[in-house]
Amino acid sequence: MESFSIKSASGVGILEFFDRLPADPNVPIEGFWTRITDLNISAAAEVYAGYANEHPALLFVEMAQQWRGWPEELHWRSLEGELSLHCTQDRAGHVSIRVDLRSGPMEWNWSVHATIMSEAGQLDEMARRAVAFFGQPT
Repeated sequence: MESFSIKSASGVGILEFFDRLPADPNVPIEGFWTRITDLNISAAAEVYAGYANEHPALLFVEMAQQWRGWPEELHWRSLEGELSLHCTQDRAGHVSIRVDLRSGPMEWNWSVHATIMSEAGQLDEMARRAVAFFGQPT
C-alpha cells in the first residue's frame, strides 16, 4: 500500500501516511512521512520508527476493537516525538484524532496541531488500512 489516509468527516481535513521505508509492509518499518491538512494549513514531516518497530497500527486496531467507545484517551507517540496521535470518542460515536506533528525533536522545530473527525463505523476499515500500510502491530 502506497499510502494510508483518513479524511475528516467534517469535510475539511485529511491525515495521510505515505513514503513508508522500506515500501514492503512485510518488512519491519524504519520510517514514514505524515501529512496533516486542515483549513488553511498543510504540513508534512518524516517520522522515524527506528529499531523498535514503532508505528501506530496498534492504536488503530485498539480503536476498532473498542468501537463502542473507550473510557479514556487512546494515544500513540513516535520514538522521537515527531508525531503524536490522541484519540477520543463521544457517546454519539464521533471519533476525534488530534494530530501533533513536529519537524523534529528539538524545541525550536515547528509544530502543527489539528483534529481529524471520524465515525465509529469507520474504525474497522481504518484499522485494516493501517495494518496494510504499517505492518502487523507488535
